[in-house]
Amino acid sequence: MNVLILGGHGFIGCHVSNILKFQGHNVSVVDCYHQYYIFPDWEYQPVLEQRKDWANADSVHIGKIEDEHFLEHAFRDSKPDVVIHLATYPNAHMVKNNPVDATGNMITANINILNACVKHNVKRIVFSSSSMVYGDFLTESPDETHPTNPLTLYGSYKLQGEKMCEIWNREHGLEYVIMRPSALYGTRDMIVRVISQMTKSALLHDKIIVNGPENKLDFSYVEDVADYFVGVAFHPDAKNQKFNCTRGRGRTIMEAAELVQECIDKGFIETKPHDAFYPNRDTLNSSKIKQVLGYTPTTDIEQGIPLYVNWFLKQKFISKL
Repeated sequence: MNVLILGGHGFIGCHVSNILKFQGHNVSVVDCYHQYYIFPDWEYQPVLEQRKDWANADSVHIGKIEDEHFLEHAFRDSKPDVVIHLATYPNAHMVKNNPVDATGNMITANINILNACVKHNVKRIVFSSSSMVYGDFLTESPDETHPTNPLTLYGSYKLQGEKMCEIWNREHGLEYVIMRPSALYGTRDMIVRVISQMTKSALLHDKIIVNGPENKLDFSYVEDVADYFVGVAFHPDAKNQKFNCTRGRGRTIMEAAELVQECIDKGFIETKPHDAFYPNRDTLNSSKIKQVLGYTPTTDIEQGIPLYVNWFLKQKFISKL
């Protein structure tokens, strides 16, 4: 099939593209190489080149999804059967710091994307949401029926994106799949998420700060999550469904820190209270997507963190940290 990946040279997107190409699909990528006002060129550019190579896309369209004329050209050129939408702000703090830009990226652009899907007869859109739509977990291992009560602007925008997919389905018949990943980590990432920040701090400062050591996150390895995204893009039973898409095993942040410490062979662990900006989370029940796809990730942090740290230690940008 023809697949258009929005954000295809991003963290998840490059892995999704790599899998799709391996399966024989024709892959087009849209990306604007947004550095979110925090990534210096010396860190961003080397990782971006790795992402481009790994994605191995058939065609690349460079521009902003907020620009409907640019999107029209990209859709007309790629003629997608399926659109996978991963072009979004990576985390809640970035949205908080740049709310105007984030609103254009996460709200206005979604209108352009959904309209383009309808106009160009796209069969299905896969929308990347987040576990942040739930807010504080009210039950142990919540499934997709858990109440949504986002506590951050990021989470609220993700939830609005989900609602928009449902509305375009009802009004225009556009199929959707909503994906809710959580606590991602893995190779070809920028230094922005929990595991990557721990690794940097251990290497640079010989210290790892753990906010809420007993708090748990459902750490999910990026290649496992990418497999989920590819699977739901085509599966008939994924039509108009919401899915948690995680490892499905909450681990304490302290456990993750100790593994980073072991891999780096340095890093005093300093504990602090839970950061109240983030909701309390734990394991997500991802049994629904596992049953539909017949696929269960096997990468626990004992395997995934060493893979990531080994990759990190080989990066040339380390000398400039």
